[in-house]
Amino acid sequence: MRRLLLAALVLLFAVDAADARKRRHHYRQQPHFLVVPPDARGGYDARMEDPRALRRMQRAERRAAPSLAEMVPPGWQLQPSDANWDGKRFMSPDGAAWFAVYKVGAGNTPVADHMKTIAFVDGETVTYLRGERSWVAVSGFKESRIFYRKAILACAGKSWHHIAFEYPAEHKASMDRFVAVASQGLDASQTECGETVSAGRPQQ
Repeated sequence: MRRLLLAALVLLFAVDAADARKRRHHYRQQPHFLVVPPDARGGYDARMEDPRALRRMQRAERRAAPSLAEMVPPGWQLQPSDANWDGKRFMSPDGAAWFAVYKVGAGNTPVADHMKTIAFVDGETVTYLRGERSWVAVSGFKESRIFYRKAILACAGKSWHHIAFEYPAEHKASMDRFVAVASQGLDASQTECGETVSAGRPQQ
């Protein structure tokens, strides 16, 4: 299954690059979708199957993005900082869910290689994978928990901006809006450029 997902991800980027050269960027590219497998129990991908829901989300993405403080629901607690990781991690009031936002320097790592580290992690089952040449989003299951991660290349290619979620599957309905708002905020963070020194993903 992982080989199939990886092949599809590579093909997605190749087709996107070829289309961009052909169209010479005369109009905005439409996003590509990949949901594997089609009948899988979904994490964040269920709404993508509804065209009306997708249009609502696209309209929401065009609105002004919220700040980090506006993203985090009331009661979520900022966790102590980690000297080995440059980011912020928040825990839900019951301790069952967490959200992290962080930046990593792009360095000389190829874009595709960084995207693979976001998309594929041992012990996870991917049910949703979407991306273009400068960003990738993935969701699925880690045992009985849902994960969602998104990374976007920002600051003229100098850094990667990330968000990451993990929460119990039964909390999906209450977490969907939070995930959508955080994704919107991440898209608007491309010009928030500073030093980026994170060495990896947040602690589990």
